[in-house]
Amino acid sequence: MDINRQEMEATRIARWGKVEPYRETFIESRLPGMKKNIYKIMNRGVLENKGVEPAIPGNHRFGVTFIEIPVGQGASLHAHKTEEVFCPLNGQMEVIWGEKGEHSVMLNQWDVISCPIGVMRGFRNPNPHALVVYSVVGGTDEECGRIAWHPDVVRAAENTGLVYGTDGFLKEKADS
Repeated sequence: MDINRQEMEATRIARWGKVEPYRETFIESRLPGMKKNIYKIMNRGVLENKGVEPAIPGNHRFGVTFIEIPVGQGASLHAHKTEEVFCPLNGQMEVIWGEKGEHSVMLNQWDVISCPIGVMRGFRNPNPHALVVYSVVGGTDEECGRIAWHPDVVRAAENTGLVYGTDGFLKEKADS
């Protein structure tokens, strides 16, 4: 196979600064402490917002995302049908796991954690600055399936007006 530079630029390169972040991509997006920018590089993966498109098109064997997390913010407990890998790029990252978030570990810059299939996990930014995390979720869009949120997260999210539609994607509670 041969691919020229123009085609490579158009279909296989995501340039930082040109990739737009998505903010309301998960059911937890409006909950206190769960703000983050999602930069979807490859595969839609587990995202719950219909409007999200990756910077590099196509159906790949894994999904790549950059997550920009403000100070003190993070992600609620959730699980995936495939492995998920996190690598904090510019600071520390607290990763929590367990059915009640009873376990935790602090990762340093460039450390890598591989979260096992089905294990509830979440994370927080403990730094005095925004944290950027490199994340990989295994599998094609079809293989990785939907996120399994902790039941408390789904209940709390209903009070924010964000719910799942009959198609499984996010919608406003008032929408029909």
